[in-house]
Amino acid sequence: MLSPNGDDLLKAVIFDMDGVLVDSMSYHAEAVQHIFDEIGVEMDQQDIFEREGERTVDIVAFLLDKGTGNASNYDISDIVERYISEFNRIVELKVFDGMQECLNVLKEKFDLAVVSGSDKPIVNDIISSQYPGIFKGIVTADDVERGKPEPDPYLKAVEMLGISSHEGIVIENAPMGVEAAKKAGLCCVAIPTYLDPEKFQQADMVIKDHTHLVEFLRKLDPSYNCLQLPKS
Repeated sequence: MLSPNGDDLLKAVIFDMDGVLVDSMSYHAEAVQHIFDEIGVEMDQQDIFEREGERTVDIVAFLLDKGTGNASNYDISDIVERYISEFNRIVELKVFDGMQECLNVLKEKFDLAVVSGSDKPIVNDIISSQYPGIFKGIVTADDVERGKPEPDPYLKAVEMLGISSHEGIVIENAPMGVEAAKKAGLCCVAIPTYLDPEKFQQADMVIKDHTHLVEFLRKLDPSYNCLQLPKS
């Protein structure tokens, strides 16, 4: 976290993908629902929104345990592969207004990275098509053994960018992602895209929507001090 005396400069901005860069969570939920319908297991799509940020394999295991009591009876890797195929079939990507233009400006001042709980094929396809040439580093669910809410994905991004944790700020929209960022020692700004703002108590600041997020990012400069952020 940036020090109160201002000696440390902000060097990097790290973004979650789904719900921050692209409005895609409904397609993730729909794809998983389709596969669970095929295998005859009941699930609640709200669980996917509540557990957003976790690795897909962990979400699927949770849903199987909840729906059947024993995830070990299922081939989770096969279910994940089928989900990826279904997601790619149905998704209609929508980038949040102003984010592409904003990040093109932001990359001139900071190193930018993506840390996503989604699987590598999905993340790479979305970033290459919607945000080409923007990000210095990308961390996906396939790049870590422990996903969010553990700090591993963000620690990997910090290492990839060659910075210290106090030199980076995270933009997240999932409580588990906020928890992961804070465990990694990073300043974290949350945007409650799909959930109530009250679920983001761990965040250093909560921004109410993407219009305000773009305004915040445009004003960001290397002297920014996370300790001075208002909570909302």
